[in-house]
Amino acid sequence: MDAPFRQYLGCERFPENLTEPEVAHFFSLSEVDRRAVRRRRRPLNRLGVALQVGFLRLTGAPLNSVEMIPPQVLAHLGAELGIAPPRLASIRALYRRHRTLFEHQDAAKQALGLRDLTEHGERALNGFLRREAGDKFLVDELEQAARAWLRDHHYVQLPTRRLRSSASGARRHYDGGLLAGAVAAVGTEQTKVWPLELSETMPNGKTRLEWLRDSPASRKTKGLADHIAKIDFLKKLGADRLHLGLAAGMLKAQARSMLYRKPATLKRMRGERKTIEIACFLRLQLLRLTDGGLGMIDYRIADLWRQARTRAEAAVEDELRRHQALVLQLASLVDDENTSASVARDQMRTMLAPFLPAGAHGQSTKVGRVRRELATAGRGASELLGAVSSISLDLPSTHPLAQALTTLDRVAASEMGRLPEGTANPFGRTWAFLIDQPDREAAFGGYRAATLMLLKRSLRNGQASVDHSLEHRAPEDRLIPKAQWQKERARFVRNLAVPAKPEATIRWIKDELAMALKAIDAAVSRGDIRIENDRLVVPKLKAAPEDERLKAIRRELFAGVGKIQLPDLLITIDAATRFCWALLGRSPASEHELIILYAALIALGSDLTAADMARMTLNIEADAVGEMMRRIEANGRLPAANRLVLDHFRTLPVTRLWGGGIQASADMMSLDATRRLWTARHDPRRRTPAVGTYTHVLDQWVILHDQAVVLNRRQAGAAIEGALRHEAVDLHRVAVDTHGHTHFGMALANLVGFDLAPRLAGMNKRKLYLPRGLDVPASLRPIVSETVSTSAITRGWDPLLRIAASTKSGWCSATYVLDRFGSAARGDEAFQAGDAFGRLLLTRFLGAYLGDPAFRGMNDALLSQGESVHTLQRAIYSGPIGARHGRTPEQMAAISSGLTLLTNVIMTWNATRIGEVRARMPDTFPDHHIMHIAPNAHEHINTKGVITIDVSPHRDRLLGGKPPAAGIRSVI
Repeated sequence: MDAPFRQYLGCERFPENLTEPEVAHFFSLSEVDRRAVRRRRRPLNRLGVALQVGFLRLTGAPLNSVEMIPPQVLAHLGAELGIAPPRLASIRALYRRHRTLFEHQDAAKQALGLRDLTEHGERALNGFLRREAGDKFLVDELEQAARAWLRDHHYVQLPTRRLRSSASGARRHYDGGLLAGAVAAVGTEQTKVWPLELSETMPNGKTRLEWLRDSPASRKTKGLADHIAKIDFLKKLGADRLHLGLAAGMLKAQARSMLYRKPATLKRMRGERKTIEIACFLRLQLLRLTDGGLGMIDYRIADLWRQARTRAEAAVEDELRRHQALVLQLASLVDDENTSASVARDQMRTMLAPFLPAGAHGQSTKVGRVRRELATAGRGASELLGAVSSISLDLPSTHPLAQALTTLDRVAASEMGRLPEGTANPFGRTWAFLIDQPDREAAFGGYRAATLMLLKRSLRNGQASVDHSLEHRAPEDRLIPKAQWQKERARFVRNLAVPAKPEATIRWIKDELAMALKAIDAAVSRGDIRIENDRLVVPKLKAAPEDERLKAIRRELFAGVGKIQLPDLLITIDAATRFCWALLGRSPASEHELIILYAALIALGSDLTAADMARMTLNIEADAVGEMMRRIEANGRLPAANRLVLDHFRTLPVTRLWGGGIQASADMMSLDATRRLWTARHDPRRRTPAVGTYTHVLDQWVILHDQAVVLNRRQAGAAIEGALRHEAVDLHRVAVDTHGHTHFGMALANLVGFDLAPRLAGMNKRKLYLPRGLDVPASLRPIVSETVSTSAITRGWDPLLRIAASTKSGWCSATYVLDRFGSAARGDEAFQAGDAFGRLLLTRFLGAYLGDPAFRGMNDALLSQGESVHTLQRAIYSGPIGARHGRTPEQMAAISSGLTLLTNVIMTWNATRIGEVRARMPDTFPDHHIMHIAPNAHEHINTKGVITIDVSPHRDRLLGGKPPAAGIRSVI
């Protein structure tokens, strides 16, 4: 069933305000339907069967309701059957005999191939629900999954009460097993202590629960110490022993209420639900705090390196000044004819003494100087290593980091403060000049610095792992288990749609490379690109001059589109999509709740606060808006609401003029933030603290996917993850900039089903990576690098496929894979295979990018399109994120998705109005002009000032036909 119509599955009566496209989609008769209808002789009986067929197709359930039949449905069926539609009040007026009703229902089932649920089918359904209960937390989600299962297995939908009872039973069964596992892990007595421990008040006036939920105050010593104290407290409560067997998403769902619960309610919690919620909360917080602690340690190590580099650079500048002064002094001494040779030699020795090393200084490179400075960071390094010991890393006993930590523990226990003579160097030659020096106290500092840098690298490549972590578990724990991979490898590889053997892939890529070389050689011959001084010269594409007529048409078009207030725009699109139902998980209870929801959504997706919305909107309270914002953050339904708007946008005919819907661009936009925000990083372009939202923009302009990201990190993982984790379209190509590209990322994207198309910086330094043995045109020899080993691809092909299958199947995220298999993973077979394959794929891409100016222009236009959408997003979210907002992952995800929802709603409204104006005046606004007019304009939309939210024009559609509540006005 198409996504926009899934909301009707299981309805027991006609939905309110069915649209014309919906009526046409479900109540148009196929040839099979017509044969079932023609078996009835009387027109009313034919109408009855046709009505049952359409309703069964719409909802999956037979029509039993005594409610009114929508007149537009009767009119459409009348036209389908060639009869005058009767004016029926209800189904009861059509069926005077129950037997006729049942016969028509049976005829509709036979026409659509549906059957009633059997006893065997019910057992299968209950088994399915019990399995799904491990992935879906809400009973509503289980109910929807059950309806989808019934549809897929060609069963008639069950009544809501019966289906909900089965879903609730599956939820209780799963939670019972969860409770038993938690009690078995820590004991009954420990579970009884949890509420008391969490409600205990600390000296600062906060409860332990509030303390655990607080984000770090800083990344400095005090903040790290507080973070480690939280981890120790959670371990004391047994959180490290709570191996509940839950996926990260399910663990978050089970713990979600505890993330927002007031401490005073802890003692009032009763029953099994209390123990499950607290157990999941403790486990989730331990996982998050461990990741946060390791992230802080990684940040602090990088900060120590930056400080050491600064000191090293300052020392070099100081040494240069001293050398310049020395030269002047020596020149003065040489010119002094009154000084004897022996005296001059003595003075020269005195001048040169500070510049002569007392011993071997080791490396004099820039990196060597930085390492020497890092070795002097005694206190900071000791604090970080102490924090690592509290987190408890999992390391093989033979790993160099394990040996180094053991040595440091031994030195700390002896309280010598110096490295014993003869201590082995597990770090390699680069640190030998510091570790083997005669000064053993200085050697201890060098050993400690080397341990820190090895720790940073081991955390990045996954060689150092933590059991109680989300992001730093061992790579083997995040991938498809080896036994399952070996057993089901053929199925996983079929799902990837790539050759199982590397030889076939190598033959394919060599053929592609041969064509790419021919295309680039032809471009050089045509003069589209040049090779000068062994470097590639790619002239900028000339922008096509903008048609002056197009500017006038754009102005005239948006004059016809008209001006609108943001709330009115929201209500209009909500009436078409009912995204408010997705946000609440049900229909709105009243007009007032709906208005509070709109205010909260605007506050979440813009720089306005709950207090701002209360001041701008009459008769609503800031507390009510704030509470609704927390509900939206907690339930995590913003992506589902976005999906409804996205699906509606793509049904608009005008969108086909803007693109085919199979390509997208992916890029990050920074949102200004206070420097006190935990996830904020310095944005070098805007020169402010900022957080990032990473968006995938379809070639039809709408945003497909969004995710909150940390600035200044490689974005290839986010680019691949966003393209994989949506169900709206099947993307063939994703355009990215340099930050969204790595060689391993190119390989991973290709293996999971699409191509990355990077716009690379420094194109003049790029090489065409090739394996040996290909026929390379003479003109391209200066820019070819035949350094790719196909044997590396062959050796690492199987582990590479396992990583790709794990990513596509959802065992791990692409972000995790790109973090673990980046440059820190050099030497790993899978990394070497992916890096080599990715280099060849980059050359293949450059064949199209350099050889075809039209393709290059299209790719660059895709990225420019994404940047244009970011312009609209900046107009919506123009201010910074405050210190109280964006502290938790849930808040950052809500900010990113809320901004995406507002952006998509605005573009959907613009597209709708553009289509309407175009339909009225097709000659004035021809397609070849409309295709160049984007729906991201916002000058005609008022987003600030006094806001009036009037739901009355669409009240029935939004509320599902509920009567107005007493004392509630529909305009606020």
